[in-house]
Amino acid sequence: MDQQLPFRVGLSDEDIHEKITSAQAARQALDSLPGSELVQFSRGFLPITPEVLNDVDAMILGGSSYVGCEDLGGARRCAALIRFGAGFDRVDLDACTAADIMVATVPTALRRPMATAALTHILALATRLLARSGLVYNGRWSEGYHTANLGGGLTGKTIGFVGFGNIGRDLYTLIRPFQMRHLVFDPHLDDAAADGHEIERLDLAALLEQADFVVILCPLTDETRQLIGEKELGLMKPTAYLINVARGAIVDQAALARALAEKRICGAGLDAFDPEPIAPDDPLLALDNVVLTPHALGHTVEMVNQCSEMCVAGVWAVARGQAPGGVVNRAVLDRPKLKAKLEAFRQRFDSG
Repeated sequence: MDQQLPFRVGLSDEDIHEKITSAQAARQALDSLPGSELVQFSRGFLPITPEVLNDVDAMILGGSSYVGCEDLGGARRCAALIRFGAGFDRVDLDACTAADIMVATVPTALRRPMATAALTHILALATRLLARSGLVYNGRWSEGYHTANLGGGLTGKTIGFVGFGNIGRDLYTLIRPFQMRHLVFDPHLDDAAADGHEIERLDLAALLEQADFVVILCPLTDETRQLIGEKELGLMKPTAYLINVARGAIVDQAALARALAEKRICGAGLDAFDPEPIAPDDPLLALDNVVLTPHALGHTVEMVNQCSEMCVAGVWAVARGQAPGGVVNRAVLDRPKLKAKLEAFRQRFDSG
């Protein structure tokens, strides 16, 4: 490998470039990476091609970019894709592993912002926030006290966590003072992670039957795609609410719209849709018992700074010949060609 080649760091699109460069600590850390060069692409929703991956040593990848939609066999240079976030459903992990590319995420950076986003939807639904706000703007002030506009509150209610990872456990911490009953469905939750939490672990059907608030917090995988469909919605109480701040495709959106329109469940708070952006004629937009946000409620200055700093820390690790934290396709770490890439980086760039 040419000793004069810079360590090229790719930013997958304009949005990622703006976020990384606006986070002062992250930008300073990138600027201090010896022998590095920053490359911005303009991919949008287009797939990341082998040609792009052969132009960089590591890439910080936005959530709208697809990787693995075509053969990655020709991608020989890139060693790591570091997702600006926790989701990796748009990345073909097997294709990346075969191409000797690590795929890493930064889930802990999203923990508090996304738990806060879920709590915001829960509170908005429990207090009928949007409906009551509309009364003020429509000159109907006194109706805020009417029985029909009363919120149900949270104390004594039951919350069901569908997924109890980093975000789920942080939401548990935030919502615990409301003295609710906590139900959890998470087949992958180990005893060590569950320890210290006052939760009841149930199967999905039992959770849906009992919860007043069902919160979707699991990743989108083949296992969870359309996890909540017509049948599952039919198990929920007519007074219950569904909140989704994860991925839209976990829920059958058309079935949810029907359940809401027919008042088979009380309401929903959605920060994730399928597809995105939501279609202008989607029936959800005509309903008054939903709170809709554009898959961005957790995107705060706090989140952008934390994600940026952790992504850049991952880039630094790769330049030093190390695996970044949060590698998802762990099998790639044993592949000789990846080890050779990392050793070459270590010899070129690691000064200590």
